[in-house]
Amino acid sequence: MSDRNPLDEMSHDERAAVEEIERGLESFHRAHGALVEFHHAIGRAMEHFNEAEGRLREEHDDIADDLAEDVLPAGITADGKLTYELVAEFEDGLLATVESAADSTFEKLADGRRYPIERAERDRSGDSSE
Repeated sequence: MSDRNPLDEMSHDERAAVEEIERGLESFHRAHGALVEFHHAIGRAMEHFNEAEGRLREEHDDIADDLAEDVLPAGITADGKLTYELVAEFEDGLLATVESAADSTFEKLADGRRYPIERAERDRSGDSSE
């Protein structure tokens, strides 16, 4: 590993851009977590409706049928996509593109290492643990 700090070779705008990319990437990861949480919450909600459908089946077939036909197989988008499909599309689409762009930027400007701003601050403070 080199003692060279890639930040020393960056312009002010490059450093600011790298920091913005890092913050943006972190925000995308938080959004991904929220999307996964949404997927799980919808799944739990559907389990409740499924339970209700089963409990109503004997005495209220009409209500149970409505739940079984309208709620339980329902997707969450107009075209019927389910939550796991949204998660997968986000992961394989925009999130993958963002991660690739960020990685490329870090490779070109920061020796391929994430968190270059924080690393430089740590190095200046004398803490070299990784």
